[in-house]
Amino acid sequence: MYVCLLLAACARSGTPVPALPALDGGVPLAAGCKRGAGYNNENGVDVSAFSKGIGWWYDWASVPDAKAHAALSDGGVEYVPMVWTGPPNASIDVQGLIKNIPAEAEYLLGFNEPNFGTQANLTPAQAAAAWPQLEQIAKARNLKLVSPAVNYCGGNCNETDPFKWLDAFIAACTDCQVDYIAFHWYACSKDALSGMLTRFESYGRPVWLTEFACLDNADTSESAQETYMKAAVPVLEADPKVFRYAWFIGRSSPGSSSYDLLAAPGALSALGNTYAGFDGACRP
Repeated sequence: MYVCLLLAACARSGTPVPALPALDGGVPLAAGCKRGAGYNNENGVDVSAFSKGIGWWYDWASVPDAKAHAALSDGGVEYVPMVWTGPPNASIDVQGLIKNIPAEAEYLLGFNEPNFGTQANLTPAQAAAAWPQLEQIAKARNLKLVSPAVNYCGGNCNETDPFKWLDAFIAACTDCQVDYIAFHWYACSKDALSGMLTRFESYGRPVWLTEFACLDNADTSESAQETYMKAAVPVLEADPKVFRYAWFIGRSSPGSSSYDLLAAPGALSALGNTYAGFDGACRP
């Protein structure tokens, strides 16, 4: 969720990763609107700002703020819950989540940056041991499961390389339900993004890019964010194996940042207007 500066090796091509079996008929085309936002300083009136610009949102939690959820859901924006971490760092209230995850949920996001000591901080073996609890929730609520969202880690890591972490997780979780692969990406290059998509897609599942922005350059101004966004979004939209993507972040706290999509409650920033204005309405 929070970003460390990327290692210089982030954009390297690397070696092929082992693939999971393909879904029936191969990897399906993404359906509906791909574009979403991650933010946890939400406000119910933000739906009027987003208008048709996004189709889904998440806030790194399993149950959203009630007022914001009611407004956004009424406006047609889908909420996607997340189980942020799990044992041994925190218990998972399986029955509580089965009961309280919003009724419209279709997907459940897995652990957030588990290879980061400041985030979910789970080794692949620990994440694999906890995964059956997510499967129990998914089975009870008929949800698709999205893998733990990995990223390159530059310090305080149980693994710096997201591919090594995923490889070990898959090896320890051979019979697990993993319907999608998730990752984060903060480099500012369209070509590097394309390369990373190719690598993550090699796991044989559609991908969710659940955090992305331009944060590894000396220039992280709003103009730099807009330049990168205008290059990256068409890549994500054109790739049929990209199921969904979410800009980081809707609204920072405290204060604001050059990469915020929202300004005051109910108002988009200049960057937010760019994000919401790409071709293809997310809602009627």
